[in-house]
Amino acid sequence: MPDSTTQLPPEPPPPSPTNEATTIRRGRTIETPERRGTTRVTTVPSVTTRTFRRGLIAAAVLGLAVRAAYILIVRRDVLLGGDAFFYHLGARLLVEGHGFIEPAPFINGVVEQSASHPPLYLLWLAIPTSVGLDGPVSHMLWSSVVGVGTVVFVGLTGREVAGARAGLIAAVLAAVYPNLWIFDGFVVSETMAIFMAMLSVYLAYRFLRAPSFWRAAGLGLSCGIAALARAELVLLLPLLVLPCVLFTRRTDEMQKLKELVAAGVAAVIAMGPWIGFNLVRFEKPVFLSSGLEPTMLGANCDTTYYGNLTGYFSPDCTEKAAREYKRGDDQSERNEISRRVVFDYISDHKARAPVVVFARWGRITGLYRPWNQVQLDRVIEGREGWAALASLFSFYAVALLAIAGAVIVRRRRRVPLFPLLVPPAIVLFAVAISLGSNRYRASAEGALVVLAAVAIDRAVQAMRNRRAASVERVQEADEHFATVPGR
Repeated sequence: MPDSTTQLPPEPPPPSPTNEATTIRRGRTIETPERRGTTRVTTVPSVTTRTFRRGLIAAAVLGLAVRAAYILIVRRDVLLGGDAFFYHLGARLLVEGHGFIEPAPFINGVVEQSASHPPLYLLWLAIPTSVGLDGPVSHMLWSSVVGVGTVVFVGLTGREVAGARAGLIAAVLAAVYPNLWIFDGFVVSETMAIFMAMLSVYLAYRFLRAPSFWRAAGLGLSCGIAALARAELVLLLPLLVLPCVLFTRRTDEMQKLKELVAAGVAAVIAMGPWIGFNLVRFEKPVFLSSGLEPTMLGANCDTTYYGNLTGYFSPDCTEKAAREYKRGDDQSERNEISRRVVFDYISDHKARAPVVVFARWGRITGLYRPWNQVQLDRVIEGREGWAALASLFSFYAVALLAIAGAVIVRRRRRVPLFPLLVPPAIVLFAVAISLGSNRYRASAEGALVVLAAVAIDRAVQAMRNRRAASVERVQEADEHFATVPGR
């Protein structure tokens, strides 16, 4: 549930000048005369707008350097497979005029219409492909541009939530956090999903600070486009847009209705063409993606309900449905069979299903078989061993800090917490009905980094406060000594 106060208060005005002989300068430690013969050191930590902009640019450059180094040093000779192969070759086929088709069958001369993945990331890769930059490294580097955009919006969101210093901390953390930059070297849609989720959260905070018709439309448009990156992000519309509009403190219900309509129309404008295209090219209804049923099929069988792969995925799970597929069936027809097989299996294992859901959640949070998950990241996902370990341990650190940051934001009550909780909630839902892959946690990583930055910022402020208090005690002692009459 959203916080009771969801409209951000206006920023407090700067303190008015007083008659005291006190001089305050941003970000400097200065001496201020308080009485004849004494001085007091006053520290006013602050980040000016200019400093924030420069720091954000520096963080973006750092993020680009980290991503480029990973791609050019570690990933340049990697052979793409799985989803990465789909996106890489799919973009080339799209530019060649074949449309949205499955790349693997096309190699064997079969043209099969595909909605396995929403189209946004394919369209992004089509941009460099259209000018001849169609190699794996080119696609990786082009993806890193989106990753740098994530760094920027993480920083901007951090500033909205906890101030400029927290924003800079968030941006630097996003620049070096392995669970953000690693996807740029894999040519997978998680890069785009992270960016769109973060953009939507940022626009939500902007709307809450100053609600308006156009800001509502921008938020709805962003969430609609996000659904074209990963289908589960369509849940941003009911979980983020709806509360933002309905739970503002404004009492003008008609204005709220107009803003809801604006957000809804904008989202339909974003998603409508793709949904309409899918509805006319498949035998059965397909909306954003046809990828859910194959994913569920691979995650619901004895292999993934018992043993070392509990909560994960196994090709063994697809064998029963594969025997029922008919030659010439399109994805929607095969999905109908897959859906029936999945639901039948879950129905026959109702007592075990909740255990499997918790195992899936445990896998993406590093609480269930973390070393097995590291091995799966290395063998199945193709991550380097050191990268898989770095992803695990950095997630532990960020997650713990994020929990502390969420508590801090909630207690302060200056801004609502719920926009930052929406991406993790969507991730938990998506993983519950699919499988426990760390890739599926990606959409929540940006929000976790922002919350972690809030905790770090609070720790920095606490240290500054303790240092200032210590200096003040020393100064008070000196003042008291100076006023003692000489003998």
